[in-house]
Amino acid sequence: MDPISICLLAAGLVKQIQAGCELYKQAKESFVEIKATADEVIAIGREVQGFWSKLSGFFGASPKPKVVKPVAKSKKSAYVAVDETQVKVDIVKNLTEFFRLQEQLAAHIREEEEKSQNVYDPDQNHMEAALKRVMAQQEMAKLEVTIRETMVYQSPPEMGALYSDVFKMRDVITEEQEQARLKQEAKKRQEAWQRQEEERNFQLKLAYLAGTTIFLLYLWLWFHLVSRWGKN
Repeated sequence: MDPISICLLAAGLVKQIQAGCELYKQAKESFVEIKATADEVIAIGREVQGFWSKLSGFFGASPKPKVVKPVAKSKKSAYVAVDETQVKVDIVKNLTEFFRLQEQLAAHIREEEEKSQNVYDPDQNHMEAALKRVMAQQEMAKLEVTIRETMVYQSPPEMGALYSDVFKMRDVITEEQEQARLKQEAKKRQEAWQRQEEERNFQLKLAYLAGTTIFLLYLWLWFHLVSRWGKN
């Protein structure tokens, strides 16, 4: 998959993360609004009942009970039924997939750099390769900023905390994986060097064996000729 395709998939995931954060935000705001409205109506009802009690006592009549009408549910009340935990789970899944694409892009760029340093490609369009690499890196950086702004500044505090925890852990895992990658590459280089040394030693042994064989053959021929000359 080329860098541009990776960025397009990542952009789609960011949109899903934004939608999930907006859904979570609306669910939280709707619950608070409905709860505040209910508390307000109860308080008003109590004030009205207290007023009627005082007024009836003043005129000597029995107080009339005030029936509090049920509060009609607002249109936003549908969001109360949203499973906030599931919304978080979905956001984390999309974040995970975003990180996977981010790592895939980094691996692709590393592979292209290594290939460019070690393999000559006469048909390569250097400008096109450079544009794709730079645009992909810039776009992925923008998407990461969008995720941070959405979760930290445009969502309830829980999302900001989730972002901080997830990205801190991501940084830890990234560092661990980078160290593991460097060790693995060092091991591969060591193994390649050992194979080269073994091959070189094998070639030296073959050369020594061939040289020894030729020398022994030369001695045999020389002694053979000397013995024939002695007989003559």
